[in-house]
Amino acid sequence: MMKARIVALFFFAAPFCAVAEEPVQPIDLNLSSVTAVTITGEASSIALTTTEDEPYQATLGGVRSGWFAKWYSSWFYTDCRTSSRMRIENTTLHVDAGSVSWLEPSDCKVEFKANVRKGTSISIEQAASQVSLAGDFSMVSLDNKAADVTLNGYAESIELRGDAIRSHLTYRQTRNSETIEITGRALDTYLGFVSGTQISYKVDAVAAMVDSSLPNTTDAKPSVTIKGQYVRATIR
Repeated sequence: MMKARIVALFFFAAPFCAVAEEPVQPIDLNLSSVTAVTITGEASSIALTTTEDEPYQATLGGVRSGWFAKWYSSWFYTDCRTSSRMRIENTTLHVDAGSVSWLEPSDCKVEFKANVRKGTSISIEQAASQVSLAGDFSMVSLDNKAADVTLNGYAESIELRGDAIRSHLTYRQTRNSETIEITGRALDTYLGFVSGTQISYKVDAVAAMVDSSLPNTTDAKPSVTIKGQYVRATIR
């Protein structure tokens, strides 16, 4: 009798599980006129590109991540709803990354993706961010408590501030005018440049481990300034 009750319970519950597999519909905006992006709020995963042969658009929504994510949606109804908002004002896209829906587990996160025009400036001020930048940007400014930042491409200027920052910045070109400033308590950074690039750099820290294969050339640009209590820096 007990076995029969268990089977029956599973049978009647099964149709409701399928509903949770419906994807969350993200907010979607056209960014053809945008030249600056500002991102604020709690925490989010950010991916920005400057691909010219793809539409200039952005999506913002709650997504589930982690090893348990693919099975969770089949068992529970909740769908990572988020209070995040974004709007375009003049030529600036404003993004506010709010929290995910109530009673959601930690594998829900806010995800913002956008393809913007080359030369767009980026400003991020959040509690925590995971940032991926691929393309050509003018200015990248970040002021967070914690951040993991990746750049693959180019930025005229980069300023990263926070308590704990891990960054992996790879320049595919330089124009002898770039400035890079990274400031925080605990920093782990990698800087990669095209072979033969001349740079100047300064590291100011209580404890630092610096591994550079490039000579420090006075007044050269890109110029790199790294300040923190605990610093590990690799320059190639």
